[in-house]
Amino acid sequence: MKLIQLPTSIRVQRRGISRLPHPEEALALVLGALGTLARLSGVKTLNTTIDGQPVALALIQGAQFGENSNGDTTLDEVTEDPTLE
Repeated sequence: MKLIQLPTSIRVQRRGISRLPHPEEALALVLGALGTLARLSGVKTLNTTIDGQPVALALIQGAQFGENSNGDTTLDEVTEDPTLE
């Protein structure tokens, strides 16, 4: 497993002040993004446990994580089965 690495974080703006989102706002952004992806490709969810801790997984069909030349995390569309290469 890898951590997501991005050069910048999403920021919200209110009354002319830019800040990092509160946890509830960050969760709403993630769910909104997954809902949008679900309209374009299949998104399935799974509740499970890892090392005794509850984990919520979102499975995005036709996609895999990668890295760009800066080492930042990307989400790439997969049109072929990469295990067949």
